[in-house]
Amino acid sequence: MEHIMGLLRIHVRRGIDLAVRDTMRMSSDPNVIVKLGKQKYRTRVVKRNLNPEWNEDLTLSIVDPSTPVKL
Repeated sequence: MEHIMGLLRIHVRRGIDLAVRDTMRMSSDPNVIVKLGKQKYRTRVVKRNLNPEWNEDLTLSIVDPSTPVKL
């Protein structure tokens, strides 16, 4: 088992003027994926919205402080 050095809390608030991915409806079904090492967290999907609001908190375990957080 890996030794946890700490916790990182990320608040995913919202997206603004996101790219259109569904050209038929001129909208998108966005979500956010956060990766840290082997950990992967995903917010809920907000249907048909280019300005979504999530207001979700994600907590990641820090094992190696040099590992980058990927969005």
